Amino acid sequence: MKSVFEFAAKHIEPSLKRALILKLLSKNVNRTYIAKCTGVSPALITRYAKGERGLHDLTAIREIDEALKELSDKITNGEMCGSEVYIRIAELTMYVLSKKFACGIHYLATRDIDPLKCNICPSIFKISPQVETN
Repeated sequence: MKSVFEFAAKHIEPSLKRALILKLLSKNVNRTYIAKCTGVSPALITRYAKGERGLHDLTAIREIDEALKELSDKITNGEMCGSEVYIRIAELTMYVLSKKFACGIHYLATRDIDPLKCNICPSIFKISPQVETN
């Protein structure tokens, strides 16, 4: 079985970053500022914008979309940048995994889990109430 950490790094985190970057670009935030605040290179921002990276639309999950909108607002307003953004993306990655929102993606990517029986991510990623409501 592929490690859930490898899976998250390859599929979930990039998809969250892409959604965040698209929200920031739609607000006409400068790419240099986006790169500074997200820790993503300008070249990778272009790949996210073209849909070459972060292929899964996690914004279909209401609470993820709302959390990313809130994060993009804070970045746009200069309230969050750098390590704070990194931490928030990590929290959202763990939230997606803990709530089993990524099980279907995991199954399609690896075919080595049964989403109905697997309880690995909720066991590993127990999320505090602060993370859920941030």
